[in-house]
Amino acid sequence: MTALRNKVELSERLSAVADMVTSGGCVADVGCDHGFVSIYLIQNHKADRVIAMDVNEGPLARAREHVDAYGLDAYIQLRLSDGLSLVTEQDHVNTAVIAGMGGKLMEKIISEALERGLVIPEYIVQPQSDQASFRRFLREHEYTVTEEKMIFEEGKYYPMMKVCYRAGRRPGVDYESEFADAFGPLLMAEKNPVLLRFLRRELAKFEQIAERMKDAGSVDSSVEEKCKFLERAAALF
Repeated sequence: MTALRNKVELSERLSAVADMVTSGGCVADVGCDHGFVSIYLIQNHKADRVIAMDVNEGPLARAREHVDAYGLDAYIQLRLSDGLSLVTEQDHVNTAVIAGMGGKLMEKIISEALERGLVIPEYIVQPQSDQASFRRFLREHEYTVTEEKMIFEEGKYYPMMKVCYRAGRRPGVDYESEFADAFGPLLMAEKNPVLLRFLRRELAKFEQIAERMKDAGSVDSSVEEKCKFLERAAALF
């Protein structure tokens, strides 16, 4: 088979995630799906080698087909693995990429690695849910947010971050406020315009819910509190 010479193209969200990887060394691609992020990392010199993993054989088989098609077998190793369970210190992984999962599942994956004594210096993570508790978890385990982005793609907002083990904190950034946990300390500090659009959309959504409930003669204090929280966050921009 003749290897494909063209470069793989990722969605804006996935290319933003992949570009956050610090270049060089070995990257673990957790939940590699079709393997395109792994291929992108090699083609764009973001990694010297990649361990591409998935918990399901189907996606891993498709990833293997794509790795073979691009002729990158020597650079990308595929493993049927639940999270980071088949990664060891001997793999010398510098960065782990975990995208498109819920925060609780990401927390479980990182926790299980730490329990085995596997401390990966850098994670690139894009949690789909439970972001506030996930950020607190990272902080409690000595991971500091060193870079953040938010991408709007196909009607959805995607926050993503680079976190590094025992990294220094950026001066003047509040890493532990309720807004930092909920929306990201660097996104808040930088007054990220995509985050502001997200806050305004969420505020409008919850205001509509509150108005409909008012018209129906009911009250939900949690909706009112959510509106106030979003108002306070947006007011910081």
